[in-house]
Amino acid sequence: MEQKKRLGGWQCWVDLHNSYVIKTPKNRAEIKQEVEKFLTWKNKLEELDERTDKMIFDINNSTKIVKKSKIPKQLLANLEFIGHGKIKQKKVLVLEEALQNLKEVEKLKLIDKITKFLLELWKYGIHEKTFKFFSNLGIDKNKVILIDVFELTSNKKKVLKQIKKRQWAKTKRFKKHLPPKLIDHLIKKLDKTLTEKNLEKYWKTK
Repeated sequence: MEQKKRLGGWQCWVDLHNSYVIKTPKNRAEIKQEVEKFLTWKNKLEELDERTDKMIFDINNSTKIVKKSKIPKQLLANLEFIGHGKIKQKKVLVLEEALQNLKEVEKLKLIDKITKFLLELWKYGIHEKTFKFFSNLGIDKNKVILIDVFELTSNKKKVLKQIKKRQWAKTKRFKKHLPPKLIDHLIKKLDKTLTEKNLEKYWKTK
């Protein structure tokens, strides 16, 4: 099929086709350029090399996690590794786009689906560590799936650390996507779902 459009994120080039996307990890120079723009704005250029190294580590480590995992590929938008670090995925609706046409009651149902999906990932020893749900998750056939597979960890100790720190409980994370009332609801749901007890119950059960 004919390529329609190329987008560039921090980590990857994303080539959009009619029914699928091809993601090509950026090289070090390209990633460094993206990080530099952000750190110049934050006035933290001294972190440039460290942040660049971290992003490259995340891409390589997340790729290993997915390759080793038994997770059904439909939960990752039918992900296929196609060589040279590239992946092919089904083109689906990103959550931030899906939200735009939902009424409040439907948004509440979506929040429930997000929290249940995070537990589903845990069953396969996978944790989405950034909590950027509305850009890293998508909707396929009314089900929540993971579309950004380059920001993962399989380190249970790191997950527990995030749980203890309640890393998701930063309202500014969700401000762009949800009104204050729904942000509060989402954070409460995450507090109830992402617990040490649930980590022990669900982690690597599949």
